[in-house]
Amino acid sequence: MIKRTKAAAAALLGAAILATACTNDGSGDGQVARTPASETPLVSAQPADPAEEAVRMPSDRLFWKPPEGWVGDLMPFNDGTDKLHLFYLQDWRDGAPGFHPWHLTTTSNLTDYTYEGESIPFGREHEPDLAIGTGSVIKAGNTYHAFYTGHNWKFPDQGKPKEAMMHATSTDLSTWTKLPEHTFVAPEGYEIHDFRDPYVFYDEEAGEYRMLVSARQVGVGGVLAVFASKDLAAWEVREPLEIEVASSFFMLECADIFRSGDKWYLVFSEFSDRKATHYRVSDSIDGPWLLPEDGDDLFDGRAFYAAKTGMLGDNRYLFGWVPTRNMEKDFMNWDWAGNLVAHQLVTHPDGTLGVTVPESIEGFLSRESELNVSQRLGEAAGEGGEWRLNGAAGMAGVVFDNLPTIARITGKFRYDEATQFTGFVAGIGEEPEKAYGIQVEPAKGRIRYDAVHGGALTSVEPDVSVLIPFAPGIDYSFTLVIEDDVAVFYVGDHALTTRIYKMPGGAWGWYARGGATTLSDLKLFTPQEESR
Repeated sequence: MIKRTKAAAAALLGAAILATACTNDGSGDGQVARTPASETPLVSAQPADPAEEAVRMPSDRLFWKPPEGWVGDLMPFNDGTDKLHLFYLQDWRDGAPGFHPWHLTTTSNLTDYTYEGESIPFGREHEPDLAIGTGSVIKAGNTYHAFYTGHNWKFPDQGKPKEAMMHATSTDLSTWTKLPEHTFVAPEGYEIHDFRDPYVFYDEEAGEYRMLVSARQVGVGGVLAVFASKDLAAWEVREPLEIEVASSFFMLECADIFRSGDKWYLVFSEFSDRKATHYRVSDSIDGPWLLPEDGDDLFDGRAFYAAKTGMLGDNRYLFGWVPTRNMEKDFMNWDWAGNLVAHQLVTHPDGTLGVTVPESIEGFLSRESELNVSQRLGEAAGEGGEWRLNGAAGMAGVVFDNLPTIARITGKFRYDEATQFTGFVAGIGEEPEKAYGIQVEPAKGRIRYDAVHGGALTSVEPDVSVLIPFAPGIDYSFTLVIEDDVAVFYVGDHALTTRIYKMPGGAWGWYARGGATTLSDLKLFTPQEESR
């Protein structure tokens, strides 16, 4: 994905950057590249070499970000070791003409990350990769191949395509050599300025490499174009993938294919409908790619975007990013890029997918801490982890002491038919009724996050929401993972990821409005280890 417009490059601090490397709205993400000549090893082009050696980060332990800048689209790669390489688009937000070079962080457990610095820099103003977008890495023999989007927003004024497929190689996943002679643009029949996010894999049955490219077919709309190669250098055009109910999407960005059991899965993101990451299922790598049987093809909401999968041990994870907000204000627009977020993927017997808390994060946040009640609001009865909140007369809630910087909250909730809202609230101050957070909205069958207080929720559309078919009188288990201002709420097979600037250092609680909610087994967990 690529996300940066001329205005975004020029007006950096005051404007929201809604462009994404796996484009959030259709623009591409580029990086300023000062690329050497073909076959010459790349040299970092960014200020102050952030990591001459790998550096272990002192903060952002679970929802990682680099020491400077932010995480854009992630590109996981693992060649069978216990270390996962997470290439990503580095968002400097420095106003430079070029942007989004590939940087790298590695992890063996999702709770400790090592920042490896820059991998592939963006190019010069006359080159196709003045900005760099999403791609993928594959190993062939003893060589690693990176395929990525070249994005030059100046090219259309020169009568040239804005986006292109580009290729670089490495023998160590650290030093990369660009191969500009392998660059190619959208073929006939495809729109020339929307052509990005190559995903390359080897099709064993066909004995060839395949490349999926996010593209727009003339007269059709958003598609995943398909190319084939025997040598990873010359590519032939094939028919695009057949994907159920995809014709309404402007673009299908950041594609990823993997196999689980006897099914194949296709993951992609789109910004024209729900601005989220979707998936499709097939019995064959050639498709057709169909909606899951239950019709639910989402994992999370709009604040978790451009997600791709990667293996670590026996588990597959989904890696996306939670955006920041302009001026770090909860009521402002979302920016492009932010912190890394990882969900563990779950494959069910019926072939559907879901997400849950990564096992390693549960293990890390496993020291139970005491729940200290600071106040009760309305009709709230109970103690410890067992509460009944009767919001029939308006609002009821229980408020606990300030949240730790990093924590896991678990429990179960059950509500009655009269309940309007029930859920977690954060940043509770002197006017607790004006707190806001992650709420279950039974009438709409969804969880939602809004930077408004509970009394105003019915008058606004959700800022972030995920559809879940809730029913009264049922115990729903949930887990909330928080670190600083990032929160991920898991319930059922879904997650709702968001950022709440009001949350750190503030009191927290659970509210109910318009009916009764029963909370049970409520627990707070903090890290087993006090420090790294």
